[in-house]
Amino acid sequence: MGKISSLFQRSTLSRIITPLFYGIVIVFLVYYLTSLDIDELRNINFLIWAMLVSVAFGLLTRYWGAFIWFFILRSLGASNLHENRIRLVYVYAKSWLGRYVPGTAPWILGKIYFASKLGISKNKLAISSVLEAGLQIVVTLALSLMVLLLDSRFSVIPSSARVLMTAALFVCIIAMVPTVFNTIVGHAYKLIKKKSLSIEDKIDGSMALRGMALYAIGAIINGLSLFFIAKGVYPSLPYESMLYIISVGNLAGVLGMMAVFVPSGIGVREGIQLVLLSAIMSTEIALIITIATRLHGVLIDVAFYSVSLLHTKVSRKPGGN
Repeated sequence: MGKISSLFQRSTLSRIITPLFYGIVIVFLVYYLTSLDIDELRNINFLIWAMLVSVAFGLLTRYWGAFIWFFILRSLGASNLHENRIRLVYVYAKSWLGRYVPGTAPWILGKIYFASKLGISKNKLAISSVLEAGLQIVVTLALSLMVLLLDSRFSVIPSSARVLMTAALFVCIIAMVPTVFNTIVGHAYKLIKKKSLSIEDKIDGSMALRGMALYAIGAIINGLSLFFIAKGVYPSLPYESMLYIISVGNLAGVLGMMAVFVPSGIGVREGIQLVLLSAIMSTEIALIITIATRLHGVLIDVAFYSVSLLHTKVSRKPGGN
């Protein structure tokens, strides 16, 4: 009788959590969209081919993120991955929408909750989510600062802010050293679960380095998406500015990630991007690119979710993979 009651409670909880997750995401996504000044975009003659290229890079960025998550889970020894690879992309896309809710918890908890229903270890899901967030921050912040700190145009950012960014990078690097990372995660696990983290759930140097290499590729892909958005809005933008704009986009994105209580980093990301883009173009054009980037991001996220949902539904039909 107790087992039946437990199963009923879990089934009821499942029916509540999923629509609640979607409801919260929709509320904040609507709020997010209403905060954008779309009127600024109405009089722009977009370079269509450049915008299409930016869409391709934007979608590739999302799928690349799902691939890295899959890689980390596999490196941690998680089971039931191969047979659920299509549904895991859908889980990633669905949870990715949780970034529009303040805090990083909806994104991380969404992946843990939805992927655990596919039979994947919650421990490995939790560790992989923390690891991928940490690696993404370290790699993206490092690559962008390596370029921008050597660029005189970065001086538009106050020196105190540049020092804080550099200090934050060093702290994050130390935290991602496998011994330190395993110790931090181990203490958190012991505090929550009241037991020690098993050796199978710890990361090693090889896993961290390979993850960093994958995120470095992802940072370039993501930065190219911003460059072609800028090119689509401002056709005379020279290709010589590509490295600068890639770095600006990545820096703005990672600082938005670090502002954990702001929905998808709204305001933080725009502020950094606007200031740094204004160093190479008029403030009016920089503002339009910033707005276009945000709208582009929302549309790509919705497209990513829609395509992954469709792929999941097709794969479940007879004859699907």
